[in-house]
Amino acid sequence: MLVIQRDDVHRFLARFPRYRDILITILIQRLRRTSSLVSEMLSVESGVVLPPNHHPTPRFHTTIVGYGRYGNNYIGPKYAKHGFPWDVVAVVDPLLIQERFAISVLGRSKPDIRLFRSFDDWYANHFTYLSPDQQARQVIEIALKPELVYDQVLRYIDAGVRQFILPKPVVMNRGQLHDLMRRVVEGRIKSAVASQWYYSDVPRIIQRELQLLAAERGHAPIYRVEIEFSKENGLAYETPPALLELPHVLQLLSSIGLLDVAEDIPEITGTETLVALGYHPKPIVDGVYVRASTDYHPSPVTKQHYPNWEYQERMLKVFFAADLAIPELMVDFWIKFIRSGDIAIRPGQVRIYDTGQANPRELELQFVDDQLLRMNQAIYDAFAQPFEQFQQDTRVLSLERYQPIGEHLLAIQKAWEECRT
Repeated sequence: MLVIQRDDVHRFLARFPRYRDILITILIQRLRRTSSLVSEMLSVESGVVLPPNHHPTPRFHTTIVGYGRYGNNYIGPKYAKHGFPWDVVAVVDPLLIQERFAISVLGRSKPDIRLFRSFDDWYANHFTYLSPDQQARQVIEIALKPELVYDQVLRYIDAGVRQFILPKPVVMNRGQLHDLMRRVVEGRIKSAVASQWYYSDVPRIIQRELQLLAAERGHAPIYRVEIEFSKENGLAYETPPALLELPHVLQLLSSIGLLDVAEDIPEITGTETLVALGYHPKPIVDGVYVRASTDYHPSPVTKQHYPNWEYQERMLKVFFAADLAIPELMVDFWIKFIRSGDIAIRPGQVRIYDTGQANPRELELQFVDDQLLRMNQAIYDAFAQPFEQFQQDTRVLSLERYQPIGEHLLAIQKAWEECRT
């Protein structure tokens, strides 16, 4: 070990001042890196501080059913915020203990939330004690694996709950989907599907940019579309790739207008961890090609930069010519949410290439979209309406409005299972 004293360093810098600039540059880089990490940690701990005049009385009381990985990391944090017309009053999970809940984002923000082991426990010790008006204002948000959703939803429907937020892909087969839709209509039950890209403005921005690009090229058709939604450590979710990432892909392609799930039938191939789809819609010359996998491996350099993140590849590329070297439009959809659920700490990115120049240039549009909050606001606003108005409100992805994508997704899942056998 070589020890260099402070005075020696000062004398060295006085004799060779150019090294002072190098040292300052290194210190600034390290300070920025440290500030970024501290900012993320503070955001995780602090949550949202709202102004004093923004504390409405909650109109709805919510129970979260399921508090595993998805409920803890994504559902819980979006409800940790105060000052909105909803309030979580209970969590139902057979494995959740008070000590583990207390250190979660939601538990730290709202420690008075009651925990129940099962539906029967929740019904006997919570729901039956509510007045008819209080029961009518109950919302159930399901954060369970798709194979568990159907049976659980029916139990809460039979109990008298009339508002539900359901996860994608909702259920495991078309029979369950159709039966659930029948029960929803017969019981006048307001059921919203939590599909964050439906509520985002980003698909509409992409659609507009594609229209502008086509007009610049004399209304030339799109030649090819490539999209990949793959997840690192996706196997930890124990959900097949066709049901883990494809719900996002299909919603995006549908909202942008690149795919009509009611008309376009894909070619399907895959492995245990991969689903690959090839669509050939009439407006697109070559086709739309989709990849969704659960074993994405980021580069070592990328992983070293943010070692604690679970990485995703969420990229859309649109080509207007057969030359596939550079896409005219490329979108990075990976928005990494901080654990408080407030904002993204890694914003998404829309990149548009100007290929008409001798030296192609690119325009990058960075965006930070608090999709979970936007989704919650739209859903709960729609819940405040009578059933008929809820069903007709295009701001919300009702179960009926979700049906075409849901059926398309379940058909892909079935075909993927068959092609592997």
